[in-house]
Amino acid sequence: MLVAPREALVSVVIVAGLLLAGALFFLVMLTLDREALETEPGETSQSLRP
Repeated sequence: MLVAPREALVSVVIVAGLLLAGALFFLVMLTLDREALETEPGETSQSLRP
């Protein structure tokens, strides 16, 4: 078992929270705005073109 100071738990909680927030953001984008995930950087959307 890895022995670490109690302060290391704060870092683990921060990293886990960021991972959870990123996963939640990805799932929301996947369900609500799928076109944003399928567009390559630099491409303009068909709906934004004049």
